[in-house]
Amino acid sequence: MSKRARRRPRERTVSQPPPTPSDTGQAAERMLLDQIAQGALDPHLEALAQAIDARAHLIHTVDTQTALAQLCVGDEVKINNTIRPHYLRGLRGRIVEIDNERATVCLHQPIGRFTAGEIRCPPLTLERTKAGARQRPTSRSH
Repeated sequence: MSKRARRRPRERTVSQPPPTPSDTGQAAERMLLDQIAQGALDPHLEALAQAIDARAHLIHTVDTQTALAQLCVGDEVKINNTIRPHYLRGLRGRIVEIDNERATVCLHQPIGRFTAGEIRCPPLTLERTKAGARQRPTSRSH
């Protein structure tokens, strides 16, 4: 018998792929949640709550401004399912005015307490169905 035949076969190890950033992030998230659940971060809960609230507010503000920037006067829109009162859901109209925070939509017919047929909506409650005639700024030379 040869020397090689008498050796024990080596155990082959299957190499695990290196953790992806997503796996690392999930592990860190799980560790943070475990620490909160175990009470390890109790002295810091107020600061964590304020930081989370500030971050959520920032994300909402950015999303709102992004949605507002995509709307133009004259766009046909549909009101989505996040609006209140519920009877406005699914209604269609045309944007007649846009300010820093909201878009004014002229509905195709008056409804409920909106007897004039116009409502001011947060931009995140609107879905553009058809783009209106985009008004381009004109440059004037004196």
